[in-house]
Amino acid sequence: MRAAVSTACLFPKPTEDALYDLCLLGVQTVELHLNAPSECKPVFVNDLAALLGRFGVRCCAVRPWTAEYEGYMLFSRYPRRTADFIEEAKTVFSAAQRLGAEFYILSGAPAGTVRTEIYCERFQMLAEAGKQFGITVTQQNVSRFECGNLRFLQAFCRILGDDAKITFDTKQAVRSRIDLDEAVRLIGNHIVHLHLSDHGERGDCLRIGQGRFRIVPFLQSLREKGFGGSAVLELSRENFTAASELAEDCQRISRMIAKLGN
Repeated sequence: MRAAVSTACLFPKPTEDALYDLCLLGVQTVELHLNAPSECKPVFVNDLAALLGRFGVRCCAVRPWTAEYEGYMLFSRYPRRTADFIEEAKTVFSAAQRLGAEFYILSGAPAGTVRTEIYCERFQMLAEAGKQFGITVTQQNVSRFECGNLRFLQAFCRILGDDAKITFDTKQAVRSRIDLDEAVRLIGNHIVHLHLSDHGERGDCLRIGQGRFRIVPFLQSLREKGFGGSAVLELSRENFTAASELAEDCQRISRMIAKLGN
């Protein structure tokens, strides 16, 4: 298990500038949020890869800009849209492969817009395309989307079996009123990637240590389920003051991971 930071924390700063800032601050593992189709062009991706190589930084996952239209395209009743979305996703898979990422993060469809069986079928199609590039497609829980409730996530895991891979976002789970311990118990063995932040009376997306979230026991429970991936700090821009605070929180997460038992 390793600590990481998402470039999404610094949005709307350009992706390359956000990555450069995190590299300068000594962050060793990053999740790259690609914010536009042009950021998958080979020249741009090669520049990102060169920056990662220059600082010896690892990219653990890529999240594309497509969240707002995945429901309309991938989960459409019109098959040609689905096919076109998967073709576009291949450009992201290619970029992720060049950047050394392991995971691609899908947000999914708005709640109530697609049957679970169809949802899983389309996810499987995308996942199979990702495998051609050595990329694992993961489903993030998003509070306002179909994947925002634990019942759906359980069905997703039951239907897809070993192909059900989840990026679990703690702030999104809090917004959905998902009990974090119950989530680990029920779907923890499918969680391969983690978005982490603190939460409490002051909000659901706080800097590490500014809420009441008992993070070490949570990470320990995940580890006992076999989790060995990245715990990625992902904060909204209004929840921190300076980029240096992201590096500080990343170090806090690293110290928490160091406290975990064998």
